[in-house]
Amino acid sequence: MTSSTQRSITEIPRVEEMFYQGSTTEGTESSILERLETLTNQTGQLRVDVQDRPVKYNSQVRDLGDESYVLNEPLMISVEEYPGEDTVIASFPEIEVFGEGATEAEALMNLKWSILDLYEELTECSPDELGDLPKAWLSILRKIIKQND
Repeated sequence: MTSSTQRSITEIPRVEEMFYQGSTTEGTESSILERLETLTNQTGQLRVDVQDRPVKYNSQVRDLGDESYVLNEPLMISVEEYPGEDTVIASFPEIEVFGEGATEAEALMNLKWSILDLYEELTECSPDELGDLPKAWLSILRKIIKQND
């Protein structure tokens, strides 16, 4: 909710405060109608705001799409779907790797390739060449990925 929406909500008196012992006046009815219009506008704006937000959920990856590699355990990944943009982003936050696509399947495939690319790149480097963060990523990847001979 935007701060302007929050501010306008707090400035509107409660409906109960507009009534006095069950009787209404023309001014009270006018105030109620104004409040109803304001609430209707706010509801419409909230509907627009919600439609623009990504749908976020978790999923699991059980393979990397390459028979040369096996996952020792399923990977817990995050998926974000952006409805108005036909964009899906899959991520494995633990090693800061992402895959993007027009569909969930495409995003997951790109994520798998990104994980494999990172794994291969890191295993080709000498540990002395890696900084602290890449060393941590490599440690994680070595625990979850087994390369078939």
